[in-house]
Amino acid sequence: MTDSIRFALRRLARRPSTSALHVGGLAVGLACCFLALLFVQDELGYDRFHEGAERIVGLRQELSFGDQTMDIQSVPKDGRAALDYDVPGVEAVTETNGQGGLVRRAPEAEGVVVEDARFADASFFDVFTFPLVRGDAATALDGPGRAVLTASLARSLFGSDDPVGQDVYLERTGFGLQDPDPILLTVTGVAADPPAASSILFDLLVSGQTEVTVFSGMAPALDGTGATYVRLAALRDTAAVKAALNALAPADDSFAEFVQAGAVSTPRLIDQHLSEGGTRTALVGRPLYLALFSTVAALVLLLACVNYANLATALALGRATEVGVRKTLGAGRGQLARLFLIEAVALALAAGGVAVALVALVLPAFNAFFEKGVSLSSLGLAEWAVVPALAVAAGLLAGAYPALVLARFRPATALRGGGMRGRGGTTVRRALVVFQFAVTIVLLASTAVVAQQLDAARSRDLGFEGDRVVSLGLQADRLRQQAGVLKEEVASIPGVARVALGSGVPGAFSLQTAVSASPAAGGAADDVVVTFLQADADYAAALGLKMAAGAWFDADAARSEGVVLNEAAARQLGLMTTDPTEAMGKGVGIGAGESRLPVIGVLRDFHFQGPRAEIGPVVVQPVAEFATTLELVVQLNSADARTLGGIQGVWERVVPEYPFDPQFVTDTFAGELREDRRLGQLFGALGGVAVVLACLGVFGLAAHAADRRRKEVGIRKVLGATVAGLVARLSGEFAALVAVALVVAGPVVWWTGRRWLEDFAYPAPLAAWPFVAVALGVLALALLAAGVHAIRAATADPVRALRSE
Repeated sequence: MTDSIRFALRRLARRPSTSALHVGGLAVGLACCFLALLFVQDELGYDRFHEGAERIVGLRQELSFGDQTMDIQSVPKDGRAALDYDVPGVEAVTETNGQGGLVRRAPEAEGVVVEDARFADASFFDVFTFPLVRGDAATALDGPGRAVLTASLARSLFGSDDPVGQDVYLERTGFGLQDPDPILLTVTGVAADPPAASSILFDLLVSGQTEVTVFSGMAPALDGTGATYVRLAALRDTAAVKAALNALAPADDSFAEFVQAGAVSTPRLIDQHLSEGGTRTALVGRPLYLALFSTVAALVLLLACVNYANLATALALGRATEVGVRKTLGAGRGQLARLFLIEAVALALAAGGVAVALVALVLPAFNAFFEKGVSLSSLGLAEWAVVPALAVAAGLLAGAYPALVLARFRPATALRGGGMRGRGGTTVRRALVVFQFAVTIVLLASTAVVAQQLDAARSRDLGFEGDRVVSLGLQADRLRQQAGVLKEEVASIPGVARVALGSGVPGAFSLQTAVSASPAAGGAADDVVVTFLQADADYAAALGLKMAAGAWFDADAARSEGVVLNEAAARQLGLMTTDPTEAMGKGVGIGAGESRLPVIGVLRDFHFQGPRAEIGPVVVQPVAEFATTLELVVQLNSADARTLGGIQGVWERVVPEYPFDPQFVTDTFAGELREDRRLGQLFGALGGVAVVLACLGVFGLAAHAADRRRKEVGIRKVLGATVAGLVARLSGEFAALVAVALVVAGPVVWWTGRRWLEDFAYPAPLAAWPFVAVALGVLALALLAAGVHAIRAATADPVRALRSE
């Protein structure tokens, strides 16, 4: 074995160009696989840092809302009490609920924005493993007005001072009724920042016993309707939990007017990231993307292995004499196969080292692309052991076929140099080239399909004008109190066309409710679930919404005067068929109210939920004084930085304690396509790697073909063949193989493209031009790779090639 290794290494050193070609191809494939493994490990590692993480489950309940069924984080009424006292196998239960907010050291001080001010009960640290660096986890949240800061928030507020015992003020923002004054909290602990791989994120933990403002007055922040998590003695105890909660569901009449409660499920916490689409990132938290990235990376490595096998078998003729001599001296097939496999594994191990260097080089871009914080330094011994293991596996896979071919040479034929003159080896090599280019074409054509759909989504008439419209969230009580002042002063800025107030903008969060058109509605079954929007008299003009019938609200409209529907809502409620004027004056009932509100206008359909979704029903009422969400919507004459600067000046003068964070409506609306854009970029990058590998293979095979046919080329030149004719003859074989690959890849691209487009309510038709463009591009690259050696052979002096004859 030692002699075999030494001989293999010497031989590889004698052929540096060929060895470098093999190492380079395998290194790229291995690097793609290493990155995929890092990605998969990070995705599957979410929430596993908790003690007994596999025994922590979340509670979800199925709710029917009109004709819509949802699965949400909820438990039946009195479910928490039942879990605390009556269910065996339950070790600890916690309820938590998060929302955005501002944290200050004084009521009027400049605030620190927090994305997740999470209310939690005293047992939060009994279920989850978030260590405290200061304070006692057992008592930190045991009582109203207590708060735990993360280490980063503590530094932002207090610097190097000890925050424990200090006061902070929380002003809740976001959806829901807000408090008229900031909530006074006493810091009782400091927690280490939650790991990036955590589905439960928080910047600030507040005791759930803390009272907040609700419609009925003041009440504890947690009332049994938040997200509930349970730590079990054993996972099998989920059966007892579900049985206890499902028994309570029929008696739960908390929202009987709106929803019908269904069965309870208990998904594991460690499955939450993938099952719910991730936390704050894009292109992660999706099992589909996990499978796609892993599969495509494995295909790239397979292409590298195929590249090695193809080139190694093509070059086998040069080793025919060596094989013949070894067999004549008594070497068996097994010994020869082992020698060639050792060569392949040695190359693969070298490629593994190069791959690690490549991964370290591209890791910053990788982390930026996936919004991750993966680091090679964080890998343990087990993870590092995967590197040589995968390299060895790749070497064995890549070298298996060449070793088999070389070991089967017959001594007599091999010594005459005829070991690979049969058609079998040529056929296999051609099939491998077809496979390489078919995979490459599928990846690049898929990238083109994604780009085509994204372009169609961007160019589609959305029914509103949002490219020059910015929105500013007014999700705090003081901001809503200043809404009129902000609107008036911003409207006076040069460059501002219109200013409006509304409860939301297209693409952002929207409230849904049930609406009925039947005067004698029989309950939720008669309702249509609609997007519910509140807006003032200037909202339609600011967003460029068009009326199909009737009129928008005027400046003096009162809530009781009526509603405006879009055409989809009017159709689904049965108020119109094709003529929007049919709906005018008819009444609708919103929510559980008995009063009927007349329809005063019908909007032309416009997208509100996002570019993927079908246009849904929308019902609009005049904005109310007690609106729980509010946006300042500003239409600009042009997207001029000076105009935005003027708006910022007004903001900082009227509400200086709140951050200025304008969002262009088109950017908010198109945010849903961000994942698809990244998917296209991912396919494009891996497709580019695949085409480089395929062309490397063609480059090597063309060099071998040109060398093998140099005497034929010399004879043809002597007989009068032109350079162009010789180049066409030598390169034509590869053009034919690419053409076969196109035929193989076409149905795959069509099928996968159709399946992906099914996720869009308005898919673009699958056009032929992306496939044709990719086909021509790949064909040109293949001919360029083969043509280099073809031109060299065709322009060589024929005397040199024929001298030995």
